[in-house]
Amino acid sequence: TALLGGCCGTTPQHIKALAESCGDLPIPKKRTGAPECITGYGSPVCFDRMPVIIGERINPTGKKRLKEALKAGNMDYVCQLALEQIDKGAQVLDVNVGVPGIDEPDLLEKAVRTLQSITPLPLQIDTGDIKAMERALRLYNGRPLLNSVNGKISSLSSVLPLAKKYGAMVVGLCLDDDGIAESLEGRLKSARRVIEGAKKAGLSEKALLLDPLAMTISTGGQNAQIALSIIATLKKAGLKTVMGVSNISFGLPQRDAVNSAFFASAMQLGLSAGIINPNSAPMMETYLAYGALSGYDTSCKAYVSYFADLPTEKRETHAPATKKDSGEQGRYALDEAIEKGLISPAETAVAALLDEGRDALSIINEYMIPALNRVGDAFEKKSLFLPQLLMSADAAKAGFEIIKQAMLQKGTDRGKGDPVIVATVKGDIHDIGKNIVKVLLENYGYDVIDLGKDVPPEAIVKKTLERDVKLVGLSALMTTTLGSMAETIQQLRKKAPGCRIIVGGAVMTKEYAEELGADAYAGNAVAAVSYANALFRNK
Repeated sequence: TALLGGCCGTTPQHIKALAESCGDLPIPKKRTGAPECITGYGSPVCFDRMPVIIGERINPTGKKRLKEALKAGNMDYVCQLALEQIDKGAQVLDVNVGVPGIDEPDLLEKAVRTLQSITPLPLQIDTGDIKAMERALRLYNGRPLLNSVNGKISSLSSVLPLAKKYGAMVVGLCLDDDGIAESLEGRLKSARRVIEGAKKAGLSEKALLLDPLAMTISTGGQNAQIALSIIATLKKAGLKTVMGVSNISFGLPQRDAVNSAFFASAMQLGLSAGIINPNSAPMMETYLAYGALSGYDTSCKAYVSYFADLPTEKRETHAPATKKDSGEQGRYALDEAIEKGLISPAETAVAALLDEGRDALSIINEYMIPALNRVGDAFEKKSLFLPQLLMSADAAKAGFEIIKQAMLQKGTDRGKGDPVIVATVKGDIHDIGKNIVKVLLENYGYDVIDLGKDVPPEAIVKKTLERDVKLVGLSALMTTTLGSMAETIQQLRKKAPGCRIIVGGAVMTKEYAEELGADAYAGNAVAAVSYANALFRNK
């Protein structure tokens, strides 16, 4: 402290005594920026020691009960989720109230006020609504963590001034106007844009936690290594990192197994904070074991305390049974190759059927479509998971290519089927679900026009009219882009009234799809294909 004084009620004598007793004290050196800490009412939580646990449960994505509670303004359930996470070891609580059809600024203000009345823990204010963001920052007691800013010009110019004004730490996402780069270099470039933007706004690097953006390994074998490499690189540069750990396992069974292994690797490389589910025993056990192994947990006190409180129980690890691949005994049938997701055997099987004189249409209808239908049924029943679904789609696609080449050689190419547009709406840079829908629709013979991600409503309407498209599939995975979804549907209804609209994505529900005026809601890619088949093929 470099300044001492008095408040109402103090007298000149008091100030004189204060000056006489403290006048010879050395003046502290001026600090360069705030420390790497956030606070609520209680002690600060700092990001320069043991990795910090940020509880992810107060986020309505995929949580029906929480969505209902937020729509009803039920803060009791929100508080219940907060207290459960605190009891399990959360040190910071993420707060996201983005539900379609609510007044987000009002609800976020209410949630922050309520949570700060029951817990001294810091909060991570999680919203893309600038108005909601400022209202929450204004009433917050302490120094919050703001989630988030990214390298887009619009984000830098709107979020960083608020962080500066209210003194918040900020999560900086490694994406920019070009989206999420697939390479290490591309994401580090986005990180540098965020850092440069922060400096221009008057914020220190110490005010940033950079998020490398973990993308699911279901769709990319290098996704984990890219995220880990970013953490290591930023750590070496003296920068702090945060990450939503569970994103790495989207689409996989038994996700905790992957999440906990990834979490351990990330902490070892220098992750400053993990956004996780504290109710997950494997995740918290991994965290406590890391603390003991790294020396942060002196004398293993936290580790011993955690397990001492658990009931004694026998833990067994069951290795999955293995079976001999039937392919070792002979050639695969086409439907079996597709169901197993085997590209080369699928190509071989198609070629063999063509050599036997089978016509292309019968191969598609009698072998390939039934196999894809069985895969889809298994996916819906959760006996088959996202990686297998994608592998099957790729195997079928390879088979279709063999058929297409054969038809071209004979001059009997039947051309593409009915045109279908797929797009992720404006402002949303997520496209995993949309890409899966595209592959499956193509495998069923549709002419899929993929407009990509972050697509303006006008571009979707223009292409719909140009190609006389009768079915448009729209995706949104962020609560902040639901407004774009609504605007796109409104424009399609006005300018292309004969077009059907099907919507999907993590934040969408059947009820909200109906509210927006969509014709159908698809909870997954298989449901989207089923709707297209019913529309175009009456089956």
